Amino acid sequence: MTYTADTIEKISDSIIAYVITHSKEFAWNFLALKISLTRLNLKMTMMKNSESALTECCAELKGLLRKSLSVPNAQADIKQILEINL
Repeated sequence: MTYTADTIEKISDSIIAYVITHSKEFAWNFLALKISLTRLNLKMTMMKNSESALTECCAELKGLLRKSLSVPNAQADIKQILEINL
């Protein structure tokens, strides 16, 4: 399945925040995503309880996913994110 920018926008911030804070529980295929998740997790850890940091991190991760829609490994990771049910 090919995903679009609309698909990425429909992912809730709670799912994105879960992905960032629990990134080590998943097997990621896309190296850029792995690196970004590590950095965003550190940022959220350092800025605990900051709603603005959470919003910023979620927006940044969605931006990376949108920019990487044509990368096969990113497609696999997007599929994995979409399958998360909280």
